[in-house]
Amino acid sequence: MDLYISDSILEKLLFEDIQYVDLTTGVLGIGSVEGVARVFFRENGVVACSEEASRIYELVGARVKYFVGSGEWVQANQLVLEAQGKASSLHLAWRVAQTLLSYASGVATYTRRMVEKAKRSNPGVVIATTRQTPPGTRPFYIKAVLAGGGIVHRQSLSDSILIFDNHLVFLEEHGVSGAVKRALKLGGGRSVGIEVKDIEEAIEAVESGAYYIQFDRVQPNILKDWVKKIRGLSSRVVIGVGGGITIENIEEYASTGVDVVVTSAPYRARPIDVSTRMEKI
Repeated sequence: MDLYISDSILEKLLFEDIQYVDLTTGVLGIGSVEGVARVFFRENGVVACSEEASRIYELVGARVKYFVGSGEWVQANQLVLEAQGKASSLHLAWRVAQTLLSYASGVATYTRRMVEKAKRSNPGVVIATTRQTPPGTRPFYIKAVLAGGGIVHRQSLSDSILIFDNHLVFLEEHGVSGAVKRALKLGGGRSVGIEVKDIEEAIEAVESGAYYIQFDRVQPNILKDWVKKIRGLSSRVVIGVGGGITIENIEEYASTGVDVVVTSAPYRARPIDVSTRMEKI
């Protein structure tokens, strides 16, 4: 799945690392020497943001000769990206491109492993990540999740209507039913979702017209029973669960029969170990 990430975003990454001049390359007098930079993973993993890493090399004047696309699984020591150009260009792009690949591919690899584990017990389940990306990184982390086979639950507040307890406390008429009905009336035809604490709130939400309900921090053995009860009320409602779900317990939650597992765990994944090797041409 393609994701648009503008050059202006990538240029900000470059400026953050370069500031004004590459002092080391300059004082050594090697800037005009032609060379090649080859990027490898030191471990197996899913590639993410290789297109953006390649574009970073191009923005500083290098020529990209090869790269492995986002979403592809690569083995340790397999070539992921190759760029040619002056040493000045290669060194300007080196760390920015490598670090972006490292973090994004770590997220993609963790996501892929979560998806594979979840689908063992529930082939139709969707792994969806939250908006809780590190500030300033959202475009790259979203692309990484997509590369890993997940989806993003909400890219921003403008994506959808999703009601939480922190919304309910500000309503004059408290209660799940009142909130859902108000959102349906004023939402311009959009479907309405709501986070619920227990089966009573879930039933109230469904009967009020909610399209999506999301249980929060419910133990899998309890959730499995609640899912059956909701299915008995409505075949159209989409059921999600979130809160504390990681690669260690994803199978348990998927096996409850939910449609969506919502998690932030991939964003905290360990970066892939990436290496860049340069040679003079």
